[in-house]
Amino acid sequence: MRDHEAELRAAWASEDAGESSAVAETLADRTATNNRRGLGGTIKDMDPADRPRERLIRLGADALSNAELVAILLSTGDREENALEKSRGLLQERGLVGLLRSDVQDLKRVTGLGEAKVTRIKAAVELAARGLADDEWPAREPFQTSKQVFDRYRGLLGDLTHEEVWVLVLDQQHCLIREERLYKGTVHGVTVRVSEMLRPVILHQGAAMIVVHNHPSGSPSPSRADRKLTSELVAGTRMMSIDFLDHVIVARSQFASMAELGLMDARFHEEAGEEQGSG
Repeated sequence: MRDHEAELRAAWASEDAGESSAVAETLADRTATNNRRGLGGTIKDMDPADRPRERLIRLGADALSNAELVAILLSTGDREENALEKSRGLLQERGLVGLLRSDVQDLKRVTGLGEAKVTRIKAAVELAARGLADDEWPAREPFQTSKQVFDRYRGLLGDLTHEEVWVLVLDQQHCLIREERLYKGTVHGVTVRVSEMLRPVILHQGAAMIVVHNHPSGSPSPSRADRKLTSELVAGTRMMSIDFLDHVIVARSQFASMAELGLMDARFHEEAGEEQGSG
């Protein structure tokens, strides 16, 4: 006699095995898809054609997403996320501008990344900002307007959360000889010494100079300290026979020029000196 119960149990076991196999195949497919997309696992688990480094070699850097480029800088992830996932989270948290504005300690604290990876990212972003400034300004083209100064330095200074003061050393044609960052301060400002600002101009035998600094507040309006510094620089450069062309204040999307505001002419500074002397 046929054992119908045994046959039924065998059929059920077969169906269960089929379902388990289907589930396993689905999970495998999902894992493979995630690996191709860089979700879960390591970069090495991804299809070689989809790995960021290989894609850069094959297609060029401009074909990669921001996350893929950052992943190449990170090189490796951690136990929870691979490098691509880590870079996506970093960009969602900070964005490219945020990477430029954040210092090393801030990035370490927020991302949990080690010092080596954070410094690699900061170095790459800084090089990009400087390269952008260089590309936007031919080396031997003279500075003729404050807008030219702003266009060159807005990418480098406009999004910073701290103040920086730069001196541009120029030749007689007002072409750039050298640029130096002399001061880096907190959001509350920096203390500037006029003698130190004149030093690179004298050292590199410059005929003229421009001072550039940023306002992290977003407003380029000159402060009392900005006006005082400009007045002292006018006096100092006059004594040293250096042509002080402008003091440009850079904010994120706008700028102020002391020269265009009339805050660098001799009469203004003579009056300012008289007021300070009588005060």
